[in-house]
Amino acid sequence: MTLSVVHASGSPRELGRAYGDAFGGGIGAALGFYAELAHAAGTDIGALGRRALPYLEAARARVPELVEELEGLVEGAGISLHEGLTLNCLEEVWPADACTTIVHGRFLLHAEQWYAGHDQVGVVVASPDDGPAFVSPTCMGFLPAVGLSAAGFAQGIDSLSARDDRIGVPRVLVSRLALGAPGLPAAVAAACSEGRAGGYAHVLAGSGRDMVVETTAQEHDVLEPATAHTNHYLSARLGGVGRPPGAGSRGRLERARELVRDSPVATLEDCGRVLSDHDADPRSICVHAEGWDADATVFGMAVDTVAGTMIVSDGRPC
Repeated sequence: MTLSVVHASGSPRELGRAYGDAFGGGIGAALGFYAELAHAAGTDIGALGRRALPYLEAARARVPELVEELEGLVEGAGISLHEGLTLNCLEEVWPADACTTIVHGRFLLHAEQWYAGHDQVGVVVASPDDGPAFVSPTCMGFLPAVGLSAAGFAQGIDSLSARDDRIGVPRVLVSRLALGAPGLPAAVAAACSEGRAGGYAHVLAGSGRDMVVETTAQEHDVLEPATAHTNHYLSARLGGVGRPPGAGSRGRLERARELVRDSPVATLEDCGRVLSDHDADPRSICVHAEGWDADATVFGMAVDTVAGTMIVSDGRPC
């Protein structure tokens, strides 16, 4: 696989239209995959879209500029707003444990763990009119969430779910809001913004600080410093609200901590080695898919927050 890269600039709608146009084929393929996935589960993608509709109104009320970006994306890709909304509300209507993020010294490492069938990955190099430039690898169809900001920080995102999940601003839009923030304190504020549908772990690093902002729909906690994070709450205060950790999340967290403890990273190439690891039990950091609907690490990203450089794998990090 060869990574597709798009350079986008301008207003929110112009940004969205540029990467919708560049990634239209991959977005269409992703929609086809989710249609198959829904069918295999005894439903259809239209039903998922209907469940997603209330989240659109919540987003219009809180982050209208990001709804404009989504509208630009669907215009560029030649799909309906209903279809674009479905993609960007998947964790609201189809919850999943996804992703591992590690911070070690100046480096932030992120393994994008998702469905093997959605392996169309693109890199958005964005220069927004209303905020700092950023670079973000993403599964095509999702608004940018992880990446490196010219404001001097990097962000990794790990899925979380809690008992207070509700109708609100979709998680992906909250992560996009944080990535576009004018600095690290503003990124923390964006992660904790009012009206969220649910929670994420925003792993943030830069300017000599690193932290994990764990959120639920209504609560948050900031953990400093950051080390490694997977898909369960590490905050003692939020643990009672969050859903119990799965064996895969616990195993990946333990292995990630072990890797940076026993083999510290000093270069981006070292980061690639960590992201390529297969020895976590029961699910590795570099996950090898066994079927179109299986879990997989669809890309790895590593950022040197001091040099302001990034590497991204074209498929599985190994």
